[in-house]
Amino acid sequence: MAFDNMEEVEEFYKAYAHNVGFSVRIGQKRTVDNVVVWRRFLCGKSGFRRNNEEEPKKELNGEKKGDEKKRTHARKITRCGCEAMITVKRMKDGKYAVSYFHEEHTHEFVTPRKQHLIKSNRQVSDKAKDTLFTCHAASIGTAGAFRLLRVGEGGFEFVGCTKRDLQNYHRDMRSTFKDSDAQMFIDNLRKRQEINPGFFFEYVLDDKNWLTHVFWADACCRKNYALFGEMVSFDSTYSTNQYSMIFCPFTGINHHMASVFYGAALIVNETIESYKWVFQTFLKAMDGAAPRLIVTDEDQSMKIAIEDVMHNTVHRLCMWHIMRKLPEKVGPPLREDEHFYSTINSCVWGSENPTEFEAKWSSMISEFGLEDNTWFSRRYELHESWIPAYFRGVFLGEILRTTSRSESANSFFNHFIGYKHALVEFWIRIGTALEEQRQNELKAGHECLNSMPPLITSWEIEKHASLFFTHAFFSSFQKETYMKLKQVPGTGKQLGIRRIKATLRPPGLSRGGSASREVAVEEFLVAEVAVEEVVAAEVAVEEVAVARAISFVEVAVARLETREHRALPGRGLVEAAGPGRADDAVEDGRPALAIAGDAAQQWGILR
Repeated sequence: MAFDNMEEVEEFYKAYAHNVGFSVRIGQKRTVDNVVVWRRFLCGKSGFRRNNEEEPKKELNGEKKGDEKKRTHARKITRCGCEAMITVKRMKDGKYAVSYFHEEHTHEFVTPRKQHLIKSNRQVSDKAKDTLFTCHAASIGTAGAFRLLRVGEGGFEFVGCTKRDLQNYHRDMRSTFKDSDAQMFIDNLRKRQEINPGFFFEYVLDDKNWLTHVFWADACCRKNYALFGEMVSFDSTYSTNQYSMIFCPFTGINHHMASVFYGAALIVNETIESYKWVFQTFLKAMDGAAPRLIVTDEDQSMKIAIEDVMHNTVHRLCMWHIMRKLPEKVGPPLREDEHFYSTINSCVWGSENPTEFEAKWSSMISEFGLEDNTWFSRRYELHESWIPAYFRGVFLGEILRTTSRSESANSFFNHFIGYKHALVEFWIRIGTALEEQRQNELKAGHECLNSMPPLITSWEIEKHASLFFTHAFFSSFQKETYMKLKQVPGTGKQLGIRRIKATLRPPGLSRGGSASREVAVEEFLVAEVAVEEVVAAEVAVEEVAVARAISFVEVAVARLETREHRALPGRGLVEAAGPGRADDAVEDGRPALAIAGDAAQQWGILR
């Protein structure tokens, strides 16, 4: 047989081997003036494994003797000295002819059902490469990409390669641009800046021209910071790339109570100078606007860098990082004591002011014998940096009740990035994560625009809040409203919430007159009036009940009109609308019921 070139020879012999049932290995060759004039194509089982006496001896399980690093498994023997082959040589006309053919094999052939596993016929096709890239951009691993190929092609035998082949291709692909990975990463950032001048990035190289620091924030990040950047949560995360560079995202909270990305940095170490560079670059990206509050873990380098760079920013330690260490800092008896956890949670979360915290902390330390516990002593020394009672006047963006916003953000990013990724892959996956985060924000905004949350009262204040706030914030507002109003602070009495029939009539009109009309009133009893008293009387209770309901809503609406609605509903509102307001049963000689009717029409609480 004759062939036009060596590629045709290889293709033909591999196809022949596939049909027969054996693998092909490329053998020796001879070249003249860079032209191949002679070559062999061997059976995959030709020859024997070379026994290198200089290599350390291995045990049967693959472990090396001595202090050498052990292998995970012993390499299996695949060669048996088979002599099957063909030899081709170049003719005068430039074509290649078969000069020798040895047909007999010394081993069994592969059955037709296993022919797709023959090594020499397996290759990663262009379709498989495209699928692998698409899946990695969507944070789907190589194994997931192979499963997708198998389903799409209709079976393993039609994929053209094995999962291991695809994994090896991914490994080899990363090794090809390993030396230029950082350059490709920076070039990508520079290209983004050329496309959109709002994209900001800076980087630092060391004396060996290695990348040590890089920070980036796109236009959307900078816009989000301008809108929501009063509070920033900052954390350092390991294991996000194969170079062990530390990922440092800046995170906040948007108007949908969701995490929002302000920018991020990659640094090689956690020194004070590294963090100072990160914070200085962050402020440069945000036009010098420092946050009012920044929340971090207990890293001392971060603390010093923040003090040096953000002079007017309040620094608070993350509750989640502190409280998660609690079980390992106490002995086994307390570790399983529910009363201990209840007590410390009440001390940390339930203290309304510093004085109350001090009293509860001292009582807790004494009750559980923690006087000699150095961890608790150190936490007390830092109490002004993490106890909520010391931050009542500082905007915290709901972070008090959501453990760690940074931890939540890191958990989100961990779905997309992993410790083995090159910087280029890391960048692609971060982009995918941000697209999903921003899509969720668009979805939440769409729902706010095209739907309304259900109301639980007939108050105008609640109705206004449902129009004014996003769904996420209104849900929190509504829940707090309902829970606060169920129990009057300081009295321990339950608020009665029921419907009564009240006949409202102008003053001087006889009962049952034509101008009378019956309306249903939501009755909110406050202060010392208990539910039992509502059932007892008729007209008198109706007068008091309606007067108190009107009184309560008057205060609410008045505060709303003066822009003090952020404080509603709370202890001050209940106290203001409660005790003493119903004592004025008669004003200016007019019955309270009539006054209630006028107020009801004015404020629109009757229906």
